Amino acid sequence: MRRKDREITDIETIRAILDSAKVMHLGMVDTGRPYVVPLNYGYTLSEEGGLCLYFHSALAGRKLEILKEDPSVFCEISVEHGLNGEGSDACVYSYKYASVMGPGRASMLTSAEDKKAALDIIMRCQTGRGGFTYTMDLGKLAVFKVSMSAYSAKMNLPKA
Repeated sequence: MRRKDREITDIETIRAILDSAKVMHLGMVDTGRPYVVPLNYGYTLSEEGGLCLYFHSALAGRKLEILKEDPSVFCEISVEHGLNGEGSDACVYSYKYASVMGPGRASMLTSAEDKKAALDIIMRCQTGRGGFTYTMDLGKLAVFKVSMSAYSAKMNLPKA
């Protein structure tokens, strides 16, 4: 990371970023070309810093075909806080943000128990609560886990 002054390593700060964002951008490679989709997600973050992201999908479509061909992905999650700076000099402006991003490998969950556990994680992240039921046949839904091999977190704090 070039800007070490913006690097975030504190697990609780990383957790706060992941809790406040609702959308991740999933980057994939489709026959040599980049393809990125925004998705709602859920996550688990261990005290040691291990990060897994979860998302769901239909059982058919471009995203699913790409992931079957190449499960290597890159995930980006960010929270935008707004423009930072004031005056007529454009060089004093920057953008306040916090982000978590990195490479990973997507794997499709197959058992109904694993799918339900992942959907519970997604719903807890998206709504802040649990206790949901699922009336649809989970066999008709693709649910993915992205194991992050490494990730970085970064923040551009507002000027005081």
